[in-house]
Parts: sequence; C-alpha cells; structure tokens
Amino acid sequence: MMPACAHAIRLLLVDDHMLFRESLRRMLEGEQGIQVVGDYSSADGALAALSKGLTFDVALLDYDLGSGDRSGASGLDLVIEVRRAMPKVPILMVTAGMDIPDLRRAIGQLHVGIFLKTEPTGELLLAIQKMARGEQWISSRASLALFSEQAAPQTEREERGTLSDRESRVLQSVLEGETNKEIGVRLGMTESSVKAVLQKLFEKTGVRSRSQLVRYAIESHIDTRGARRE
Repeated sequence: MMPACAHAIRLLLVDDHMLFRESLRRMLEGEQGIQVVGDYSSADGALAALSKGLTFDVALLDYDLGSGDRSGASGLDLVIEVRRAMPKVPILMVTAGMDIPDLRRAIGQLHVGIFLKTEPTGELLLAIQKMARGEQWISSRASLALFSEQAAPQTEREERGTLSDRESRVLQSVLEGETNKEIGVRLGMTESSVKAVLQKLFEKTGVRSRSQLVRYAIESHIDTRGARRE
C-alpha cells in the first residue's frame, strides 16, 4: 500500500483493453494517495478531456492502442499530443512489450517511464510514486532489452538490417497496402510462405505487427531493393 500523503497523486489512465483498464482502476483507487481522474479507452477520448481542462499529475498510457478509434496507432503518438498540452507532465507507458526502436525513442527522446504489464502490482505503485517525484522509471526487463541490443555484435546488427530479395519484394508489397493473399498472387508464393517472410521481417526489424513494420520501414528509410538508403 502506498503511504498516505498530503495530496493524492492524480492519474490519467488510457488503455483500450477494457478488462485490464477497469481492473487497474479498481486496484489503484483502493490505494491511499491515488486518485484516478480520467479513464479512457482511446487517444481521442483522453485528448477531448484535456481540451476541456482535465489536469493530472501522472499519465499511465498503453503503448498499443490497437482497438480504439485510432486503430493501430502507437501510444507514443498520444505521448506527443499530451505533452503539447502539458509539457512537463510525467508519463508512464504501461505495456506488454515494445519494439526496440520505439523503446529507445520513448526513453531517450520522449523521456517517458516504462512499466511492463507482467510485473508485480507493487512495482507499479512504486513506479507511480517515482514518476510523480520527477524520476524516470524504467522496467528492468526493458533496460535489459536495450542493453542486449547495444551489446549485439556489429555484424549481427548489420545482418538484421539487410533484406533478401524476397523480403524486399514482400516489404514493398506491404508498403503498397496489399494483403497476404494479394502478395502471394503477385510474387507467386503461397500465403503461408508470405506469412513466414513477414515473420522474418518482424524479427529483423524488432516489430510485432504490419503497421509497426510500415512505420519502421518509413522512419528507417529501408531500401526495398535490399539495402538501407544512406
């Protein structure tokens, strides 16, 4: 249980998984020193409340708001918009997992905290306290993931950034918005083969979905002819 304090920490909670969000809210509201002042399933709902004057001390934001009205949008997009309204507000990203590029951006550029949903409840309460004091909470597993990436041999990182001819052609088709079936027809592949190539692309780029793959390819300037653009 959190220690009592003169002023309760006011929380904004945004997560598109209803059961998780409701369970989290009930748990947090049972703690002394915490008040949930906003509970939303989408970025649009939270931003609408902000525009009407909602204020809070710490924001708990989901990383992947996949089923909300901004389908497929990263929670990092919401971070940027919240910061426009409240530049100094502490933001803790509560997530099941993040790809390495977004994890690096969240911690280094956007200065958000990272908490994994698999960690104990007591750790979340401690993370909230630290964020409210202006400290940046980083999950030990998230830190380990970044360390492992940085420690990987240069040749391994280069290998992951180089695409085979088939991977390049599949990625190009994905960027053009084609379905797995359409890609298979165009490239003379079975759908299962297309899925296998996509999985390899996910592994090489460190992403978990087609939308993240598209964003990564665009932001990293991946050359779909098989090499990165300089």
